Amino acid sequence: MAHCERFRSAARRAVLPFLVLTAAALGQEPDEVPMFVQGGYKSQAAYDKWLSVWRGKYVASNGTVPEVPSEKLPDCLRSSSTKVIFSEGGVASGVVSEGIGYALMVEGIQAFNGDSEGLANGLALARSWLGMVQGPGEVLQGGGDGTYASATQVDVWPYGVSAIEALGEESWLLPAGLPTWKYPVDLCKGKGGCHGSAADADSDAILGLIYLTAALKYPSDMVDVVIRSIIAFASADLGFPDLYRTMQDGTKIFVPKGGSDWGGVLPTDGKFHTSHVPWCYSPGYFAPSHYRMMRAFAVNNWRTTFNSYLPPTLEGVSTTLGMFTEAFDGAVVAGYNMLYYSSCSSGATSNWVGVKSDCAKEGDLHCEGVPWASTPWVGERGTCTASGTTFGAYGAEASRTPWRIAMDFVIYPEWATQVTIYDRAGQVDMSANFNAKTYLNRFARQYMANAQPVSDPRQLWGAFDVNHGAPKLTCAGVPNNGTANWWVALMSYPTFVGFVAPLDGSDATEAQKWMDALLGLCDLNKMTGCFCDQSYFMVAQEVISTMIMSGAVRKGGPPPPPPRSSSLALDVISDAEEDSLHRAAGATAGTSILRGPRTSDVEAPPSRRHVLVALSAAALLVAPASALLAALRPRSA
Repeated sequence: MAHCERFRSAARRAVLPFLVLTAAALGQEPDEVPMFVQGGYKSQAAYDKWLSVWRGKYVASNGTVPEVPSEKLPDCLRSSSTKVIFSEGGVASGVVSEGIGYALMVEGIQAFNGDSEGLANGLALARSWLGMVQGPGEVLQGGGDGTYASATQVDVWPYGVSAIEALGEESWLLPAGLPTWKYPVDLCKGKGGCHGSAADADSDAILGLIYLTAALKYPSDMVDVVIRSIIAFASADLGFPDLYRTMQDGTKIFVPKGGSDWGGVLPTDGKFHTSHVPWCYSPGYFAPSHYRMMRAFAVNNWRTTFNSYLPPTLEGVSTTLGMFTEAFDGAVVAGYNMLYYSSCSSGATSNWVGVKSDCAKEGDLHCEGVPWASTPWVGERGTCTASGTTFGAYGAEASRTPWRIAMDFVIYPEWATQVTIYDRAGQVDMSANFNAKTYLNRFARQYMANAQPVSDPRQLWGAFDVNHGAPKLTCAGVPNNGTANWWVALMSYPTFVGFVAPLDGSDATEAQKWMDALLGLCDLNKMTGCFCDQSYFMVAQEVISTMIMSGAVRKGGPPPPPPRSSSLALDVISDAEEDSLHRAAGATAGTSILRGPRTSDVEAPPSRRHVLVALSAAALLVAPASALLAALRPRSA
């Protein structure tokens, strides 16, 4: 373990110079890059407590999720026994991918931070996740409708590939990708029971798998599993390669779906129609740090053999790594713009909003269009909901938005503060000042203007309890009153993370004072009352929120893997691979190795050699040697 920590420390020291280069590439001075505010000892104590409570909910699967043969698993998973966490109440009873996703994310981060218990738990949960991908029968389930083709073929409904078979050197491995959202599957009524993935859970789980793989020092078989999972996410949950809208400046916008078979900009009719609630989107599903890290992991670990995993377009055209990474860039742009049009100055955000953007030809998957043209409404004044939570209201579905945005700010501050906002017509709005930091600052300002930093609900309820006069919880972007309130832990704890973003005119000591006051609402010795709620969904929000506040989530995320070979001769890179890596690295058009939301945010350097200036230790950390060589290698005429 000491060796692992020395390795990690050396890796972090090695990438520090690139932080300065990244800031320069974005037009920022190094001291202008905002750094997150870490909570004090009370934040750490709260996280330790909630992590213990959360771990107390893990149980052996005992067949609740499908078991998979050990010989088909990566070596690191073979000795682990499956663990699950049962959700409680509502549509989320049983074992749901949401809970496994939360647990994998938390334990993956803990494992990367050197926690042996986190590593053991992460491996057990990863085994459960892969079992859920396989499904309960002989037919590979994934996020399909129960047929093999629906999970593995892009041209079969639902659109996208949600499970991918292993090929090449790792062909002995089991399929990897996205699971059905709920187990046992017979808990759902209808033919075939539960089916389809859940995009929020998928992104959390894959983030956890990335951290877990980094903690294990990138074993080849585990890297293969994670790469296939990332490709499946991009295809089935984001819509790669065919499901997108194009801005007037050519930017491709990929709107995250609710799951593999519904939501986002899936058409209402045609071969790939949405299964229900058309043109519906939840800002609470938006996970920009996750998308950036998936993109980074793919580029840093790419092998030419992985090209065969990429799904073709519906026209049968092969796709490339460069095209693949565009899906993550487009999803980040889409999510921040939809959040801009579906939130209030207090930070309150809508559970569900509309993203209606019809193509002229019925059933088409891509065309020019602006998904947020009428957000939060679906078209003129339409509404939608997919979980029983109120459309256009600040409630349980939207409650997760603050911590998802906080993770982007903590891990990737350079990029999270460089966001391009478009107007309703799809033109860049130069007057808009909106990004992860400004969004999180809204929560801090709401507390500071309407409450006092004292661990007494009566001194704090004025910020987000509408029954005690909390202002600005409804607005044009959040037109309806919320049904959940601040006294429910799932609503209150995520608002606490607003203080991790520094507020102009206020110092870190003031932010920590507020964090201490808010976390003090739960007496960790007594563990009673509504702010100490120990039910499933409440604990999930409590442990994740305190994880971020305590500093367990670190800037930059996992370092890249070491070179897989000591021989890095230029002539080992084929022209096709060079072009793909070159595009993925963002070297074309003078963009950065992991660009921000838009290439125009980064001034084009005068030569390809200056692409080094745009390398981001916080975004991709260090590009793989092959990507750097491809970026620097002169092209033949």
